[in-house]
Amino acid sequence: MDQAQWKLEEARLQKVYNKICKELAQRLKAVRDYGKTVRETGRTIWEEGDHVWEKGDIDAAVEMKQYTDALKQERQKYEIARRQLLKLERLEQSPWFGRVDFTEEGYKDTEQIYIGLTTFFDEKGDVLICDWRAPISGIFYDFELGPAYYLCPEGIIRGQVSLKRQYRIEKNRIRFMLDTDMKIDDELLQEILSKSADEKMRNIVTTIQKEQNRIIRDENHQLLMVQGVAGSGKTSIALHRIAYLLYKYRDTNMTSGNILIFSPNTVFNDYISNVLPELGEENMQQTTFEEYLKSRAGNEVSFESSSSHMEYVLTAKERESEKIRMRGIAYKSSMDFYHLLNRYAHYLEHNTIPFKDIYFKERILIPKKDIEKMFFHDYAGLPMSRRLEKLRQRLHYLIRGPWEERRRQLMEELQHHPEYKSKVRAYSRLFVFHEFKVVRRQIESILYFDVLKAYLDLFDDTDLFARLAGESLPPDYKEICLDTGRRIRNQMMGYEDISAYIYLKGILEGVPRMNHIRHVVVDEAQDYTPVQYGILRQLFNKTPMTLLGDFNQTIHPLKTGFGYEQVAEILAPESKAVLKLNKGYRSTMEIVAFTRAILNDSHIESIQRPGEKPKLIRGSDFDELMDKLVGDVKALKDDGFQSIGIICKTAAESQRVFDSIQTSLQVSLLTKDDANFSRGIIVLPVYLAKGLEFDGAMIIGADKETYGLEEDRKLFYTACTRALHRLHLYYTGEMSPFIKEISEDLYEVSKH
Repeated sequence: MDQAQWKLEEARLQKVYNKICKELAQRLKAVRDYGKTVRETGRTIWEEGDHVWEKGDIDAAVEMKQYTDALKQERQKYEIARRQLLKLERLEQSPWFGRVDFTEEGYKDTEQIYIGLTTFFDEKGDVLICDWRAPISGIFYDFELGPAYYLCPEGIIRGQVSLKRQYRIEKNRIRFMLDTDMKIDDELLQEILSKSADEKMRNIVTTIQKEQNRIIRDENHQLLMVQGVAGSGKTSIALHRIAYLLYKYRDTNMTSGNILIFSPNTVFNDYISNVLPELGEENMQQTTFEEYLKSRAGNEVSFESSSSHMEYVLTAKERESEKIRMRGIAYKSSMDFYHLLNRYAHYLEHNTIPFKDIYFKERILIPKKDIEKMFFHDYAGLPMSRRLEKLRQRLHYLIRGPWEERRRQLMEELQHHPEYKSKVRAYSRLFVFHEFKVVRRQIESILYFDVLKAYLDLFDDTDLFARLAGESLPPDYKEICLDTGRRIRNQMMGYEDISAYIYLKGILEGVPRMNHIRHVVVDEAQDYTPVQYGILRQLFNKTPMTLLGDFNQTIHPLKTGFGYEQVAEILAPESKAVLKLNKGYRSTMEIVAFTRAILNDSHIESIQRPGEKPKLIRGSDFDELMDKLVGDVKALKDDGFQSIGIICKTAAESQRVFDSIQTSLQVSLLTKDDANFSRGIIVLPVYLAKGLEFDGAMIIGADKETYGLEEDRKLFYTACTRALHRLHLYYTGEMSPFIKEISEDLYEVSKH
């Protein structure tokens, strides 16, 4: 770039940077002033307010209300100023990262649009920096030089792009500047991707690609399903999409509290916690599906955790009892079981309530047909359990007339008995209460219903189970039913059963209202079962959803034949779309070539970032293998790599590896109970590695015994795709068939 252009850019940067610093100083003072006011208001309330009120002291209550309202207003002012300050602090660190020159059709003047993390105005109200989420900023991500357009509230604005420029700016210094006539250039992307992995996930706002931007800005579909290969930036895209929605709908008072993300585990919640704050937004609500199940189950039932469930599935032996449960897990992870539960809920509604006449002393008080009409017609819009409760209230109301009639009869009878004469009313109420006990029992016997017992009954009645399953009945259903019933009675409910129970409970009892949630994001969508998607539909039937997953990374080996087509069938949205991301940005081209061969999937693309081939290391036994692992890890540390993941198949194997190397390396063990992710040398099971990335991924157990069955293929692929720069595979005995199938040109065999 010629010096004249460079100097013009430097001059503009210095001018805008000075304005940012001036505004920053003013905002800092405002935050301090508001903070001082909040403290003083709180002190005034404490010193002047009445701490003890006499009953009926309205004046003291009014005075306290005025104080608290004033404090609330000052806190709101402080919070607004604090958020504005945080955005300015980020602009001060790097004012902008892109520029696009756009000439609108019908106009001669060309607009220079500088794009940064947030909008910045000068004192006249002119835009000096445009928020990356603004409609016009979409041109930077979506178009090359030439014709372009963007959508704004006024409609489609068309024009011509005459310049696209990228920057790396630190405070008031331009470190990098590049004009490009194509997509966001690989040169800047290469520089960013070649860095070491951070302790937390980074924002990708400076390098968003066209296909990623399409997902971020999509507003036309209630259900947006993203199928993205490993390293395609799915989670980053989801977080940037959240930031975009918060910007887009800020005038409708959408806040981060209105958005909920389901993460795969609590460690991942911590790993992604920096992205939205970096983009100037508060973090959204985060949870895991297991946490939701715990909240719904309460204290009534205990169940297996998701991590314990994965451990069981990955380590189950050939014992007959485990074979039966494994087949049960496979069936309960299928669409067939989801449909069976729906049919069972319908069966319960129409066949399990013992409707009969309510009578007293051979007199029918409420006919059976009237009760059935109330249940099937009057209250038909309610879930079954709520319907029963409503019916209970109604029946108790309807027996008040006969109850009162009998009480009056008793009063007349008791008046002729001297021992009751002084307390006729009290005794008549007491006697009628006892007489009508039989009526109350009739009502309760009709309306008693226990969802947990109903779920257990499904497996106890194998004939009913077979009828409901129809043609999809598993051949060993009797053994599966017997095993399930035994586990529930022993209070050992499996993770596959708690989801089914909570789903049935939701149908029969209804679910808590979550009307405040206006958008739901589900990460690692491929790992949810049909029944779990059924629960999501119960919770968020009309709520827009974004699902992000890769069905090539399904870590559950028993979950097959399930994809976004079935997900859409369950969620039944008003509008839907499946968008694909075929290019991976995480790994080097050599690692992508290797992992692509594991799946034999030619559609997986990679960015052209060269590196070393994956390395295969064999040991004569476990101890020798660990010695080689320690040496390789030290070599990677010496080469400057900060984040190294030692990925095992199970938690038990992770513990064994950790115990072996902890005296030789400064290493930590990541377990299901950890809530924080930190950079360094980490030993972890593969199912906790989902979504994480490491400078170097060291795969333990690349042998036939560990990864030898076809159902292990996607799990092995998931482990290998965690690597950014280096991939080492360690094994003893016979190597995994997944490596044997691969051309030897795609990896190198270590000689040491």
